[in-house]
Amino acid sequence: MEFRSSLLKFGAGLLAVATTATVLPAASAADTPTKVDGKTSATAAASCYEIKQNDPTSKSGSYWLYTPQMDAPAQFYCDQETNGGGWVMIGRGRDGWTEDYVGKGKAEDLASNPDGTDAFSPVQLPSTTVDALLGGKPVNQLSDGVRFARSLNAAGTATQNVYAKRARQSQWSWALRAKQQWDNITFDNPSGYPSDYTQDTNLGNLAWFDNRYYRMDFTTASSYSWKLGFIYGSYVTGSNSASSYLWSNTNGAGSPMAFTQVYMRPQLTQADLGTQQIADTGAAGSSKRALPNSYSAAWKWRTSEQTGSGATGEMNTYIQAFAQVGNTVFTGGDFKNLNSKSGETVEQSYLAGYDVNTSELVRSFMPKLNGQVKALQALPNGKLAVGGDFTEVNGEHVNNFVVLDPTTGAIDKTWNWDIANRTTGGVTQVKAMTVQGDYLYIAGNFTHVKGNTSDVYTFSRNAARFNLKTGSVDWKWRPNFNGTVNGITAAADGSSVHTAGYFSTLNGKEAWKLAALNSTDGQMLAPWNWQLSYSTKEASPRTGFQFDVEDAGDTVFAGGAEHLISQYAKGSYARLNSSITKSGGDFQDLTINNGVIYGSCHCGDFVYERGQTYMSPWTENDNVYSIRLTGAFDAQTGNVIPEFNPNVSGKSGFGIWANFVDSTGTLWVGGDINKSLGANGVQPTVGFARFSPRDVTAPGTPANLQVTTENGTDKLSWGASAKGSTYQILRGDRVIGTSTTTSFEVPHVDGGRYFVRAVDQAGNYSATTAVAVAPTIAPDQDPVPAPDPVDPAPADAFTGDLIAAGSDWDYQSEINEFDTTWKNLDSTTTGWKHGNAPIGWGDPSVKTTVDTTADGMPISVQVRKEFTLDSAVPANKKLVLTTRADDGVVVYVNGQEVGRQNLVQNPNPRRIADSAVDTQFAVENPLVIDVPADLLKEGKNVIAVDSHSYMRSTANNTFDLQATWQNN
Repeated sequence: MEFRSSLLKFGAGLLAVATTATVLPAASAADTPTKVDGKTSATAAASCYEIKQNDPTSKSGSYWLYTPQMDAPAQFYCDQETNGGGWVMIGRGRDGWTEDYVGKGKAEDLASNPDGTDAFSPVQLPSTTVDALLGGKPVNQLSDGVRFARSLNAAGTATQNVYAKRARQSQWSWALRAKQQWDNITFDNPSGYPSDYTQDTNLGNLAWFDNRYYRMDFTTASSYSWKLGFIYGSYVTGSNSASSYLWSNTNGAGSPMAFTQVYMRPQLTQADLGTQQIADTGAAGSSKRALPNSYSAAWKWRTSEQTGSGATGEMNTYIQAFAQVGNTVFTGGDFKNLNSKSGETVEQSYLAGYDVNTSELVRSFMPKLNGQVKALQALPNGKLAVGGDFTEVNGEHVNNFVVLDPTTGAIDKTWNWDIANRTTGGVTQVKAMTVQGDYLYIAGNFTHVKGNTSDVYTFSRNAARFNLKTGSVDWKWRPNFNGTVNGITAAADGSSVHTAGYFSTLNGKEAWKLAALNSTDGQMLAPWNWQLSYSTKEASPRTGFQFDVEDAGDTVFAGGAEHLISQYAKGSYARLNSSITKSGGDFQDLTINNGVIYGSCHCGDFVYERGQTYMSPWTENDNVYSIRLTGAFDAQTGNVIPEFNPNVSGKSGFGIWANFVDSTGTLWVGGDINKSLGANGVQPTVGFARFSPRDVTAPGTPANLQVTTENGTDKLSWGASAKGSTYQILRGDRVIGTSTTTSFEVPHVDGGRYFVRAVDQAGNYSATTAVAVAPTIAPDQDPVPAPDPVDPAPADAFTGDLIAAGSDWDYQSEINEFDTTWKNLDSTTTGWKHGNAPIGWGDPSVKTTVDTTADGMPISVQVRKEFTLDSAVPANKKLVLTTRADDGVVVYVNGQEVGRQNLVQNPNPRRIADSAVDTQFAVENPLVIDVPADLLKEGKNVIAVDSHSYMRSTANNTFDLQATWQNN
């Protein structure tokens, strides 16, 4: 059942993630658009189908669509001619597709560039956007299924339409390479090609009914340079020409990848949106679920690719345990030394600590061990418990278990704990630990334990617990397992303990690989009869094992052999849910945090949600997603959380053996890994990788929404929101437009009920303002004049953001080297370009892309923003600028330098930065500048920034800046 996969070979790209919103309550009938034609954001349709129904003469092209599950109206490409029209494009391209849940490329490119040779580079909508286009309905309920329009010849002049229904998929995913059930499959060919073909069901990769035109696989191989795409059979040949619609890496090779467009036809109309009126007080805000980012954080340290023990097997991976004490995260495993990004090597083996805030190596903690670490546990007294294969620490003999001072690494002798294995030839190990209440639980391979109050060793086989108040062994809780215990978890209420391992009996009673124990005397709490995905416990020889368990309140999760992670009800221990990695491997570690189970494995490719049997999970599953060594599962339902979809790979295919969430919300994963996908490409994260928490803080609510009507136009204005970079304007139940300023204009609607909310770059949005109602104007009534402007209250003038992140800026690249006045207050931006930050290139966060120069990418980009202060800045106030050095930056206020990083003084426009800086690192380590009050003046002011790259071939360069008023 083992499958070792070398990941990251599919060339996953940098992806723009679209966000979705919860359903907004609806407006009165007066607020519903009388004309739903999709031609403006205010008249966005529910679907391309609705547009076609309302206007049968509508032509294919870009239209505005909006469902309540969407963050805001957006433009999509609608095919209004093929098979009755009403099809929305969700992806297109030739070679180089992705299976990532977040899709690929910029979504707006689908609407503006649906076909042609310049559309060969794939663009795929994020899966959340696809689900939003369905209006909350399951994918498998699409009556027309999914339509694949692919070129039939190299010139792209003929198209084949393949229709297929994803029978067992409730949510969209791009895991089309996974074996799954497809129903109602039809090949629709134009004249001059083979006749049409239909088949009811196919259990496989889309369709393979012959080796010519009735084959459509979504696949990759070394012969395609590991690029993904939709292929024909081997009797159809392709070309390696850049302009060929049928591409093969070798000219004339069979099974070419065809330029393909992917469509769906959700038959939604306004009547299907099912919303309710927003109250006058407004609607609540929403934050994204607390999860790690799918891109790994910038690395500073990694382990060596050599083990400390010299062994290279599955049980000797680089990192096998994590724990945090104070501000230090400890990593334990089988590594020889540590390497920094700057090139330093530190001769520290088996155990190391890193500052949780800076990720720097804690150099005061340098204990010396002679063997690998298998388990780590923070103790309530602030010490660190360590277990594993070692027999010596800092020159002193120990039996595979020790307590250390987390600052110095010295042995802590508060408790005189010890373990032993008195079986003939027995190997002593501590493989798992946990703390619950007054007890430290340990598990592994041993027969006896000794506490602090006596020199007597007591029998407690493969699991035991120590009293953390007295240091003694709990003589009442002494289970007897006949095999190694790999994992142990204790209920928060102290009611139960669960274990996983290689054992088959507990205290002489059958307990096959999983056991539930009471917390009183360690006896079996209840039988746990469960089923592996392939073998049975009655098989001879008896097979199977479990690696880990995790308590989740009313349920418990287990992971181990035959590629299963499962959820069980406490008490009955009936299986409630499970997922299986068919083309993957065993789950090896589980951890729970904030309602999420993180499960890691030596798995690759796909995870089948609700799959139970190894041979045919695609006949049982609800969904199938890609998984690459680690994934997230909902602790309540057991379902996959596909939004967390990292890409991690290893040297030997042994996978991840440890997960841990630190006090900052960062997920650490460790094991046999040597690569992970970061925001700026693949990172050499050997031993362990970190995934920072994504932003889940909603912006502040905009204030004081006002609406006036003048000359048939409703004019809205409101107060700025802290943190929000974009404002969404709602009329009635729907978002009708967006703005990056604090004003918006729209054609007048009598009695229109307006609301405004702020949205940040992460997709969190604030509560809306209270309602502002446009007046009702009689036919013979003059328009209501705009009221005189009201000066803002002095108390608000120097509070919150002066410039929000993501604001608009004037910019220019590589300004004339003789122009040194561009940063000055009296300079102009005539001829400059204008756009929203982040400004730059190469990173998925970029909102405004800088053009290339004749020599390649520009070395420098200059940006300016003018602002006006109605009064002098009070002496007790200062303006705090937060920006990034990506790669180098210098900041000016009113022509005077106020801050600089990684760049020489007074740089020439073609002067490179001092060194290359990872974009994600730059964002996580911002340059913060205090601007004194006396540098700012009443009236016009200007902030100017000079951003420089390390070289013209730099893959990415970004700029953004936030200016916030603070008290001195």
